[in-house]
Amino acid sequence: MVKCKRKKSMVIMGIIVFIGLICAFALCAARWQVERNSMTVEQAMDYDAVISVAQNDGYSPEEAMEMAKNAGITSFAIYDTTLNKLSQRGDISLITPLMAQIYYPQLAAAVGTAYDYYLIGKPRDEKDLYFDEVKEDLGLRLGMSNVAEIWNDTYRILGIRGVMPDLGDVNLGILSADANRIADSGFRVILRPTNYADPDKVHIDAFFRRAEKIRNVSGIIFVGKEVLGYSADDGQRDNLLAYTGMLMKEKKVPFYMIEAANQLQYDRQDGMYELADIIGYDTARVYAMSKDELDKVTEEEGAMRFYISDLERNCRVNLYPIYKKPLHGLNRTERTFKYIRDASAKLEERGYAFGKASIMPVYYPSRSLAAIVAAAALCGMLFTLNLILPLRDKINYIFTFIAVVVGSAGYVKIASPLFLQVVAVGIAVCAPVAAILILLDYFRAKEIREVQSYGKVIRDGILTLTLAVCIAMIGGFFIAALLGDIRFFMEFEFYRGVKLTFVLPLVLTAVAYIRRFPLLGEPVQSAESFVDFIRKFLQLPMHMGSFLIVAVLGLAAFIFVGRSGHTAGVPVPGAEVAMRRFLENIMYARPREKEFLVGHPAFFLMVAAVYRRWPQVLHFFLVIASVIGLGSMVETFAHIRTPFLMSFIRGINGWLTGLVVGILLIAVLAFFRYLSLWLGKQVAHDD
Repeated sequence: MVKCKRKKSMVIMGIIVFIGLICAFALCAARWQVERNSMTVEQAMDYDAVISVAQNDGYSPEEAMEMAKNAGITSFAIYDTTLNKLSQRGDISLITPLMAQIYYPQLAAAVGTAYDYYLIGKPRDEKDLYFDEVKEDLGLRLGMSNVAEIWNDTYRILGIRGVMPDLGDVNLGILSADANRIADSGFRVILRPTNYADPDKVHIDAFFRRAEKIRNVSGIIFVGKEVLGYSADDGQRDNLLAYTGMLMKEKKVPFYMIEAANQLQYDRQDGMYELADIIGYDTARVYAMSKDELDKVTEEEGAMRFYISDLERNCRVNLYPIYKKPLHGLNRTERTFKYIRDASAKLEERGYAFGKASIMPVYYPSRSLAAIVAAAALCGMLFTLNLILPLRDKINYIFTFIAVVVGSAGYVKIASPLFLQVVAVGIAVCAPVAAILILLDYFRAKEIREVQSYGKVIRDGILTLTLAVCIAMIGGFFIAALLGDIRFFMEFEFYRGVKLTFVLPLVLTAVAYIRRFPLLGEPVQSAESFVDFIRKFLQLPMHMGSFLIVAVLGLAAFIFVGRSGHTAGVPVPGAEVAMRRFLENIMYARPREKEFLVGHPAFFLMVAAVYRRWPQVLHFFLVIASVIGLGSMVETFAHIRTPFLMSFIRGINGWLTGLVVGILLIAVLAFFRYLSLWLGKQVAHDD
């Protein structure tokens, strides 16, 4: 009776969802066009580190640069220099007053005792590439009162007030001569400046004046805990960040942001998100592995880390570290360029080009289409609610009207990240639940009373799993369409509530199940019967076998939830890592284990439980396990940093590999079933 009352209203909800799906298709296609036009990766290394290690391994700077180019490197990052670096290279001499008196008597007339150290530049008749810029940088960093040029007929001299060893490590600035040496070798230059202790516009102007002298600059990666222009003074902060952003836009220099170690958002720097917003998201995502982490993995694994980051997380700048130790007969330079060369080859095979990093355009979906999708999404949630707790047509009509108004108006008038995140979480929860409940109702309507063959289990398992995947994937398309804008592409905003969207579908499915099937007596249809169900459940005797089953399920649940999200969670065994790498190498997109090893095979077993008349309790747990695969597939689309096409193909691959594993599982069960029957007949014959 209830089913008839809700039929018309649910048909209307279904029609609205279908209209929303068409709009979602259009938005996903537009998103795909944006993503496929952003396929250029900038391959970078630390310039000073490469030259230093290469020279220690017996290579000249020119040979090192050629090796880098052959490995696929397109850019070098250059940092602020220090007095220690310049002294060690022999570009300047830094001496104390006593040293001046002993080793430079010819300077005695020019050098007094007013300063703690003296910087000696090149003779005046020689070209000095560094002196003027070092003088400017020392004045900006230490204050002009602590730096002065002292006249001498032979040398250019700076008097400096400061205390070692800190003075030698003060970040000065990026020297244009060093940076242009990189450009002259055919590479792009990535600037890596540090912020000033108490920045003002003079400091920011000085940096950009220096940057104008440098050729072939591709981007900026700020060093330290702050971006350039960030100030502890609340009154100055916004103005200085806005000024930095204005000059970056004027000079057309993008902001390269290093991905966080947990692969979620970015390595935190004060002012970075404000600056990214100011420059209109003219940004690129950088993958940078630490030297310590690189030394823990092989060259093959190191290459895969960079390869996967570009494929799956929209990283468009690879900042490669150098191995700390030689190994396998390879020195540090050879070993480093080997893994970079392998990563480059893999990226080229996938159609990536190397050069200046692709900058994702400032893309937002069509507001009208997205509003329809949002309205349809809320109607889909209402549809799922009716599968769990049926409502009358009159109530459904009212709720449907509210859903359409709230969804469409909410997107048009609000469209805030929070609104989109809430809607996306609702979709991720409801889509897998709706898929499994629709199929449960299908099987229940068949009223199977006799044991069916394993062939029918496989046939109907293939058909119904395919249908369930299609239904659940509607939710994936909705999420991909609604969250598909620049804020989520670059992960300034991200999908929240991952663990919730893994656990809540299981709970809702369990509630819907006990309303449909007599798990412990009669189906639960009221609050009183639910209380009775809980009482009976708590009074169930616990046998050792049951305890072991519960323990295994508890362990699976711990791993299932622990693997979700971006926290450290449950560690991944080495064998599983090897399997993942194998699948990543042979498939366009690696399917998720939750789908092809857990959820989809469990779906086949669920069908077997119905067709083979297995115990109701076992059927219940298999239904819950089936939701895991469908929920994982929907949640895949919530990783907006992953290109839409990859998420879609990952879901398809999970479905196909899940079919294979499920069919093999049923075939094995059938084999052992028939084997046991045959052996039983043999024993009976012998008796």
